[in-house]
Amino acid sequence: MPNNSGARGPYKSGLKKQKLIIESAVDLLIDEGYHNFSLRKVSQRAGISGGNLQHHFKTKEDLLEAMLDSLISVYLETFKALSEGQIPPKERLRKILEHVILDLNSKSTTLIFPELWSLSNHDKRVSKSVDKMYERYRAVLKDCVAKINPKLSTLQIEKVALFMSASIEGHTIFIGYKRNWTHHTKSIIEMAYTSFLFLIESGNIPE
Repeated sequence: MPNNSGARGPYKSGLKKQKLIIESAVDLLIDEGYHNFSLRKVSQRAGISGGNLQHHFKTKEDLLEAMLDSLISVYLETFKALSEGQIPPKERLRKILEHVILDLNSKSTTLIFPELWSLSNHDKRVSKSVDKMYERYRAVLKDCVAKINPKLSTLQIEKVALFMSASIEGHTIFIGYKRNWTHHTKSIIEMAYTSFLFLIESGNIPE
């Protein structure tokens, strides 16, 4: 969500209410899954009326879209901090991988994203929002890849960023919260970094 720390009055109060609603929605999704997700249950968790909730988010899809924006914004703030420092691109790639893969261990990430992936298979609007979220994430990877190997074409950069993102997300079921391979996360990070870096530097990426 946008930073409006200087906002005052009703506008600031409205932003706080939206944040409360989104946090309550995330908690509900973690605890009960999307099959038990409803605006009524979110309003109960947030301690507000259904009418008050719908003043901010008219539909469940509106709320889910706001949730996705909020979730990806947390990652993007971290990535932005990495890009603003004088960090060499290879080291930046390592730090991005460390942050994202370690985050797979968290309960919220392990439980929320599979729910969203499943939902996106049945709801076109949610699918579009999920795609948009991952496009913003991959933009960070593409920038890093381009700096490591400027000789790559735009299409090669697009493909390797997609491959990296898909490979990382695929580990959720194995190294996620309380999963069998969680304690091997650091090894996964090293293997991911080594293999991705080799692929990028080799330029052996089909167009």
